[in-house]
Amino acid sequence: MRKTNKKIIKILSDIYTAEVGAVGVYMDQHTKCADKGYHKFAEMLKNDAVNEMKHAEGLMERILFLDGEVAYLKHMVPVTEQTEISDMVKMNIDIEIDAIDRLNKSISDCFSEGDNGSRLLLEDILKDEERHLDGLQIINDHIKRFGDQYIVTHLI
Repeated sequence: MRKTNKKIIKILSDIYTAEVGAVGVYMDQHTKCADKGYHKFAEMLKNDAVNEMKHAEGLMERILFLDGEVAYLKHMVPVTEQTEISDMVKMNIDIEIDAIDRLNKSISDCFSEGDNGSRLLLEDILKDEERHLDGLQIINDHIKRFGDQYIVTHLI
């Protein structure tokens, strides 16, 4: 019988809440971009939302496995006035940096608590978030360097 570790369940719940928030933000951006005809960028955002949803699902499964309850906490909500691709990219970079910081700390906490199953789950999520951040930073750099031409050529 496994022992319930409330500290680990709290860690996983906090990360779950952040992932659900990211899903909401990315889906909001996806629909706005699709509506404006920014189909390539909209598809990227939709894929990001699905990826974050998979993270949330894995976290939920782990919380339940540890005999915890999934806490539906307040999470971030989309910024309604956000309509420019460059602003969305910058916001998403901030979301991913926060996620990476949170995950790195949580991985250390899981290791300290002797919960390597949760640690491994978080490490997998961390790798995805790092890849996502890298892609966003490349897009941001290209927008800075090439401006609207990059957006028109590669994101619409």
